[in-house]
Amino acid sequence: MNHRFLLRLLTNLSISILTLSCFGTVLWVVDEFLQWDILPEALSLLLRALLVAGGIIAFIMVVMNALLSLALLAESNASRAQLPDYTVSRQLKKRINRSILAVIVAIALIIGGLQITDQVRARVARQESLENFTQAQVELNQAAPEVLSLFTPPILEGLENNTLTEQGQLGNTSKLFQAIRTSFPESPYTTILVRSDQAPYKYELIEPSSIRSDGGKTVFVPELYTAFPEAQEVDAVEQLLAGKLPTLSTPLKGKFLDNTLPSTWGVLRRNGKTIAIVFLKSEASDYADPYGARPVSFPYDGYQALDFHHNGPDQLFSN
Repeated sequence: MNHRFLLRLLTNLSISILTLSCFGTVLWVVDEFLQWDILPEALSLLLRALLVAGGIIAFIMVVMNALLSLALLAESNASRAQLPDYTVSRQLKKRINRSILAVIVAIALIIGGLQITDQVRARVARQESLENFTQAQVELNQAAPEVLSLFTPPILEGLENNTLTEQGQLGNTSKLFQAIRTSFPESPYTTILVRSDQAPYKYELIEPSSIRSDGGKTVFVPELYTAFPEAQEVDAVEQLLAGKLPTLSTPLKGKFLDNTLPSTWGVLRRNGKTIAIVFLKSEASDYADPYGARPVSFPYDGYQALDFHHNGPDQLFSN
């Protein structure tokens, strides 16, 4: 092996890569940090990837350059000291080559085994999360009829006529929200949908945060909607208000209904008329976080996006 030739070659390549990296870094800084936006998005990503790859390659070349320099220095010192050449037998070379090959194969097998282990652990974690999801769903469905039966006649009248404030039922409704959350498995968070009597709005959503205390006064601020962005959600809501049970066969993460979390829903009736929809979702499990990322027991304490959903309750719950 010609160490001098390799040393010159690596030195020239390292200098060339570092020079190109300098120009690339200047372009990237101007584009990203000074916000000149002189590069298209695709070219900016490519430049970033090349800078990372170039940096890694340049670092390896510098290390190799140092090793070659040490090797040349050692050869020079050996020749000055007139040390005899050390010859390696063919048998020893074969053993060394076999050992290197065995090490490479062992490393490949270890890496492959770790990859397979991670995949198995991910599948097990996903299965455990699915079981937890299903169990939470079952508990919410079991609790729904009892939750709906807790709505008293004054609250039902206030929901039907949109007169919770006038009838002085805001405090009782807030207490009921809190009692539901603390008295049932999965700590269900309750949201109520009623038809709005304020034009041009069509729906009102009432949840715990809709009833607030402001300067010693209880303030009622429901969320008002003229419609929902998802046509599937609008159809499901209208079916429920008509006293029918919709089936959600596909994931729906709407403004009101959400079947990608452990959840359930039912209706409130007064004098035989459906007046409101009650939506319950789990807050006890790790599924209900504001970013939609569902943490699971994943290798290296990571996160895995889950795509679970349910089709809704098997029957229409009511009070």
